[in-house]
Amino acid sequence: MTPDQADMVAFLRDRYAEKLDLAQSMARAFALGLGQDQGLKPTDAADQARSGIHAAESRTRFLDETVIPYLGTAGPTGRIADIQLRLLADEHRGKPGYDETWRP
Repeated sequence: MTPDQADMVAFLRDRYAEKLDLAQSMARAFALGLGQDQGLKPTDAADQARSGIHAAESRTRFLDETVIPYLGTAGPTGRIADIQLRLLADEHRGKPGYDETWRP
């Protein structure tokens, strides 16, 4: 893994941890009935919170199981892993910590 790839991995892990924390906080808030004054139905709010948790967990698992193990390997496998990493990071373009040189 190159230093640039390691920076992208750290950046993504931080973003995914933030998203998971936010989704879990939303789930707790909705469980307490917060948001109903904004017209949110408890079942809709719970579905949205579960969806956010699932998305963060799935992205983390994809990164850990199908991208990171292949970074730095020779041939097409290593190139594909690098492109996948850059595409995952590109989702966060414009956010603090994103480096424009990471663009796919």
